[in-house]
Parts: sequence; C-alpha cells; structure tokens
Amino acid sequence: MRFASQLRRFFWPMLILVLALVAGWSLCWGAPVPVTDLFSADADKLEIAKRIFLELRPPRVLAALLVGASLSVAGAVLQTMFRNPLAEPYLLGISAGGALGATLAAALALPVFWFFDTGAILAFAGAMASAIAVYLLGKSDQNQVLHNHSKLLLVGVALSAFLAALMSLVVTLSGNIELAQRTSFWLLGGFTRSSWSQDAALVISFLIGFVLLLSCSRDLNALRAGDEDARSLGVDLTRLHRKILLCSALLCATSVAAAGLIGFVGLMAPHTVRLLCRKLEVGSSIQILLPASALCGAALLCACDALAHGVFAPVEVPVGIFTSLLGVPLFLSIARKF
Repeated sequence: MRFASQLRRFFWPMLILVLALVAGWSLCWGAPVPVTDLFSADADKLEIAKRIFLELRPPRVLAALLVGASLSVAGAVLQTMFRNPLAEPYLLGISAGGALGATLAAALALPVFWFFDTGAILAFAGAMASAIAVYLLGKSDQNQVLHNHSKLLLVGVALSAFLAALMSLVVTLSGNIELAQRTSFWLLGGFTRSSWSQDAALVISFLIGFVLLLSCSRDLNALRAGDEDARSLGVDLTRLHRKILLCSALLCATSVAAAGLIGFVGLMAPHTVRLLCRKLEVGSSIQILLPASALCGAALLCACDALAHGVFAPVEVPVGIFTSLLGVPLFLSIARKF
C-alpha cells in the first residue's frame, strides 16, 4: 500500500514518458535508412533521410497518436454509458458506420468544399446513425434507458456485418477498382495515406469531442453508479446520452476517415488505465480516466503502427491486424469473467 502511494505521483509522468518514447521509436524504427543520415555530408543520403524523417514519418506518427487517443476516449465513455466493459466503437458497429459513409462518398465521387471533406461528413453521419441504432436496439426495455449487456454486443456484431455487406454492395455496383482498393484499406486499417491536413482535422475533432465529454465529467461519474442514482443527483440522462453518442460518433468518424477500421483500441486502453489506477490507487474518476485513456491509447496504437511497418519490412502489415491480435485475447478474457 505504501509502495503504491509512492508510485502514485509518477502516474502522469509515466504515461507521458511512455508516449514520448513510443513516438520517438515509431519515428525512427523500420526506416530503410538510419536516422543518422540526417547529419550526413552526402547530399543524396541527406535528401532521402529528410524525406523520410521530416516529411513522411511525422504526419503518420501524429495520425496514429490522434486516432489512438480518439478511439480510446470514445471506448471509455461508451463503456461508462452502457456500463458494459466490452463496449467499444469497433465492436458496437459505430466504426463500420463511419466506414460506410466514407465509402459512399468515394463511390459517388462527391467534391470537397474548402475544408469540408464530404467523405468525413458522411463518415460522421454513418457513425452517428450506427450509434443511435445500437443505443435504441440494445435497450432491455424500449421504455427504459437500461441496456442489456449481451443484447448490446449482439446488436453491434449484427450491425457491423450488415454495414460491411452494404460497403461491399456499394463497391461492387460502382465497378471502380481504385474504390475496391480503398475499401480494403478501410477494412484493414493503416496510416500509409496520412497527411498534415488530415492530422489537422483529427486534432480539431479530438479537441471538440474530448472537451465536451470532460465538461460533463460530473454527470458521467454519477452515471457509473446507475441510472436511478444519476437521476437522483439531477442528471438529465437523455441529454447526457445524446452528448456521448454525438462525441463518440465525431471521434470515430474522423478516425475511420483517416485510418480505416481499427478495432479493440477503445477496449484495451481504458482497461489498461483502470488496472493501473487500481494498482497505484490513483482513483477512477472520469477526470482521470479520459485523459489517461487518451495517452494510453495514443501510445498503444503508435506502437502497433511501428510494428506494422517495421516487423516484416519492407512489407507493411495493416495495423488493424496487430490491434486485433492484441485485443481479441483481452476481449475473450473479459467476456469469460463478465
């Protein structure tokens, strides 16, 4: 107990240090040239090194950090709202809804108006529609707010399969080979197309979603005790649920538009943070859970992306494969105890 209380002060510095180390490792590891070439006197080596370490890798690493943070925050609040430790955007079909919207925008070749990316807008609409569908269909009683845990996951799995079928139908009817390749990218996940403009959209969406969710941390903390207790404390459950679904859809939509379908990050990061909070006796309030989950999820996805482009170099493995390899055992472990 005393040892845990002494380590408590290192909770935030430890998370930040791990994040910094993982980001630095991802920037350098797996590159076809060493980072020391940035200081080379050879003009050709210097040019290649600048291209890789100053132009290609930074936006990719930043995208992995932001997507990891977004999915983790969304997973943490969805687990709180549904009071289900297995809830997360990928498993509930919210990410699939966003992918369908992005696929539809690509199939229709919709234009981009200034900074309004039509694909991102339709991805948000799809994610929001999926979130509402899961929320309504997962209720144990249509007149109540309470959700049936098993029914919720079954609805999410069925909805994901349905949306995946719709994506395949859209691609087939379009007859576009390039669209088929994009859809394959969305289904497996990856950061090969990361750019600074894409990162800017991720930053904006994350800040909006994170700040809005953190602003209702008191209500979220009350919600953890149960619907009746939350109501007795003056929490407007309908309004709170709408805000959670809106923010989750925003975070998932931009993540899907940037990196495709990446599963289980929203499951692994919050559970890792809760375990650390218990071990270090830090507490488990939303004010701690959300920022800690963001840091943990960012480090986790960045590390998976480093493995994706470095383990089997020069072949790059979709990052969604690594997150699934890590997340599925945790999912089964939690489901067995749940």
